[in-house]
Amino acid sequence: MGHKPAPPFLRSRIPAGIAVRCATVLVLMWGGATGALLAQMGNATTPAPLAPAAPLGGGLQIASISAYVNYYSSYLPTGAMPSATSTNYPSEVAAGGSIVFNWTKFTERSIFSLTYTPSYTGYVRNSSLDALNHALSFTASRKIAPRWNFSFSAAGNLSSVQQSLFAPSTLSNVASASSSFNDLAAGLLSANFANNPQLGVILTSSPLVESPLGNLLYGQRMFTSSARVSLGYSYSPRLSVIFSGGGSRTQHVSDPALGTGNSYVIPDTTSGTASVAISYSLSPFTQIGGSVTTTRSDSLLQDSYITTSLATMGRTIGGRWVLQLHGGVGVTNALHQTVSVTPAKPVPAVGGGLTYKTLSHTFLGSYDRTVSDSYGLGASTSSTATAAWHWRHPGSSWGLDSSFSWQQLQGNNALANTSGWSTTAGLTRAFGAHITLTTQYVHLSYSGGLLAAAYHYSQDAVRVSIGWTPRAAALR
Repeated sequence: MGHKPAPPFLRSRIPAGIAVRCATVLVLMWGGATGALLAQMGNATTPAPLAPAAPLGGGLQIASISAYVNYYSSYLPTGAMPSATSTNYPSEVAAGGSIVFNWTKFTERSIFSLTYTPSYTGYVRNSSLDALNHALSFTASRKIAPRWNFSFSAAGNLSSVQQSLFAPSTLSNVASASSSFNDLAAGLLSANFANNPQLGVILTSSPLVESPLGNLLYGQRMFTSSARVSLGYSYSPRLSVIFSGGGSRTQHVSDPALGTGNSYVIPDTTSGTASVAISYSLSPFTQIGGSVTTTRSDSLLQDSYITTSLATMGRTIGGRWVLQLHGGVGVTNALHQTVSVTPAKPVPAVGGGLTYKTLSHTFLGSYDRTVSDSYGLGASTSSTATAAWHWRHPGSSWGLDSSFSWQQLQGNNALANTSGWSTTAGLTRAFGAHITLTTQYVHLSYSGGLLAAAYHYSQDAVRVSIGWTPRAAALR
């Protein structure tokens, strides 16, 4: 099939250089983003001291090693862009492996967690898609005074679209984490991880792009990174305030092996965010609050400020449910736009989250309708829905997992009218204390209009992997 590269006005003006991008993000600490899950569910509270209930092991460890075989129902030759007429793409088989390194340290006043995951995937028919992928996450928090808590987190990910299909979402990681209902509710409503610091690491990690539209917009290989800093003050046991700032960078990554067919819609997006939030506990079961967040998002297509004001409410119900709601307005002030003009008028912003937790089941779901979009495309609104479910009965060697992600961009121009969704299902069987066999199924679909041309692309993939988890002994 003949695939044209992206038009010249959409190609990056900045040379590729991952180290430079990482440095850019760390400099952008004037802006701040709440964590992906906490932002979606409207959390606006001060993190509590991250002290474990019991001494936990630390030091550098190998958390897991895995090998896998993948089957893809189709793939885009040389990373080309999908189109309305290109439907009969060939199937592909791949194999690879990954290793997860952890370095953690938990004390009564602080938490430190560093995770690095390299992985490699090789393909049978199309060796140009062979890729070495990297994922890095760092989280640190410390109680610096009786009423003050400081935290910092950073994350980066370099991966191909095929590898990202099997990457777990934040909600999936939360659902599969070992926790009680009280621990999970305290973390979601009041950011209190005193009894479960491992859960705190997941919920307070710096957010990365997890949308199914990511690789559609940035190409076959993409790099995403973010950093966040926050300072929380507890005025009383019920009232708290948190100030946060951060930045993020997402970009297309050039790969000579993919040739000129490695097309993309947008070359890169850089953003910085600043926010202030207040939270008040009406009762042990109900939390209310509010937040004001300003984000500056800059891409080749749009440079704009987005300010959103939200009121939030969270409540536990019946010892199994957590309900969170938020609503307000947002305004986009465009400084520069290439494709269209975004009107500077208030637009409703609403969302919420629902969590269900029992001894065997954990379900989390969220919905958000926000102003503009995080890519700098110039959309008027962005709607996102995510969900994750995990089941494992205590003492059972079997486990089930499922997740769903959907995003729709609307308004203003052809670039901003697009949607995508993905769903996963997994079955895990443990053999003893250290070996697990996992089978996963993934479906990914894009549709909409792209540069005034309709397109549709869908893909199914299956992975069978075997993993080994060593004993928690520090590496020397």
